[in-house]
Order: sequence, then C-alpha cells, then structure tokens
Amino acid sequence: MISMLDFKAYSLRIFFNFLGRTSGLVLNFGLTRDLDVFPNVRYGSETEHCLDIFRLRPASAGSLPILIYFHGGGWISADKKIYEGIAATFSRNGFLTFNVNYRLAPKNRFAAQLGDVTRAIDWIYHNASHYGGDRSVIVLAGDSAGAQLAAWYASALHDNVLFQRIGVGSDVSKVSLKGLLLFYGVYDFDTALNARFPFIRTYARSFLGDDSRAYAKNSRLASPIRLVSGNLPPVWLCVGKRDGLYAQSKAYAEALQRQGVRCRTLFLPGESRAIHGFLFFRWLASSKTALDEALDFLREFGEEDTGCQA
Repeated sequence: MISMLDFKAYSLRIFFNFLGRTSGLVLNFGLTRDLDVFPNVRYGSETEHCLDIFRLRPASAGSLPILIYFHGGGWISADKKIYEGIAATFSRNGFLTFNVNYRLAPKNRFAAQLGDVTRAIDWIYHNASHYGGDRSVIVLAGDSAGAQLAAWYASALHDNVLFQRIGVGSDVSKVSLKGLLLFYGVYDFDTALNARFPFIRTYARSFLGDDSRAYAKNSRLASPIRLVSGNLPPVWLCVGKRDGLYAQSKAYAEALQRQGVRCRTLFLPGESRAIHGFLFFRWLASSKTALDEALDFLREFGEEDTGCQA
C-alpha cells in the first residue's frame, strides 16, 4: 500500500510535470534550431540514465568548454526536456552543454540521485571530446534540487569518503571543476524543513526518507553546507529575496566565505519578481539579469578574486 508521503510526491510529480511540459512547448519553442542536438544519449543502464547534448552550429574549431546542467524539481519531478531552453542558452554562448536526467524519488530515494550525478559526470569526462568538448574546462550548473546535486558532487571530489558512503567505488574520475553555477538551491536539509516554501517537507522527505533518524543521518551527508572546504572551485549563487529558499543561498554563501572559497552572489530584490523558477521566463528582467551575470561569471571564473562578491 502506498504511503501518504509517496501519494503526495506522485501527485505533485503529475501536476508539475504536466505544467512544466505544457509550458515548455511555448517557453522553449525555437531555442534549439541553431544548435546541433544529440538527444537521449545513454550514460548508464537505468531508463533515466540519459542526457541531451547541445552544441552551437556550425561546430567551433577546437575544443569547447563543458557545462553540465542538472534540472530541478524537488528530487521527485521534472526532466531534461523541460530544461531545453536553459541548456540551449548556454550552448549559444559557447559551451558544449550536457542536460542530464537522473532517477527520481520516491521510487528511487537517497542516494540514487547522487550516484547518477557521479555516473553522468564520469561518462561526460570520458566522452565529451567526441562532441568537441574540452574536459579540462568543466562547469557544473543546476537549479533548486539540481543545485544541491551539483554542489554535493563538487565537495565529494575533495573527500572520496563521500563517494564511498553513497556506494560509489574508488574509480571516480579525477574531474577538475572550473566553477559552479547554482540557482535557488537547497544546501541545508535541516533548516530547509522550516522554510516557507510550498511542499518543501514532501520534497525533502521523499528524497531523504520519512523516518526521522534516517532523515537526520542522510541530511548530514547530503547537505552541501556541511561539506564546504577551501578546495571548492569558484561559485556563483543566484536567488531572489522573494524565494522561500533565499535563506539557503545566503547561508551557503556565508559558509563559502568562511572557508575562503571564491564566489559571487546575485541576490535579486523583492520587487524584481524573482520567484522560484524565474529562470524559465526569459522575458523577465530578473531572468535576463541572472543569465547575463551568469555568463559574465563563466567568462571570468578563472580569474583571481577573493571572497564573496555581491
């Protein structure tokens, strides 16, 4: 018999997937027409282990910097199809972009998603050159749940025990990340439960588990804010102050600053209409500002700057 938590999670998935896919037909229309698209490339054995690759046409001479994007959806919904427009935007600005699917809760709970992220990045590291990518220049990006996954992986690269604790062997590729691009993410699962954000308890508990002890244990392992070290690459954080998860990015930025990690923040004011998911609505001033500043960060992430800059 299905639990009440799972019933809520599947109901939310049906609703938000319908909303996302329907609106995506309009929001993403025409955004990939100037790109080479390699759809549904397999990176593993599970049905969800697939990704799309976007490359500007005609293909640039030489190797392209790589951007790997992980979608949001509260770990229970959404997929790469909904995010085609966002991925295409980065490709049109010179990146070989990988738009990645991963297994979802509640069918696949923690830590399946982290294992999938690790597997996908490993595949990309070994195969990107076939599509014109330069694996010495890799940036991870994501929004909401995807931001948490990207941030976690970046920390695990410098603490292999984390990979072992999620059941990934010692053969993880030695990826060198050049930057992290994170939009309105979750970075602390303990405080997230108290956030004024719709359905956050359903999202978080569907991912980490409904049992309080299991949740607390998994929270310690899954929360990027607990895993910050000075070895992280430069980080760009973006969120609107109207977003119920604003405090998550603010606290994560402060944790990065304490460890001396180079980072920049874009905390959009309340009047900017930067609600959760605003990145999809590319005509909004907040979306244009965020993408402009994100691309500026990507052009300059190799430069030396110290501390978090607003």
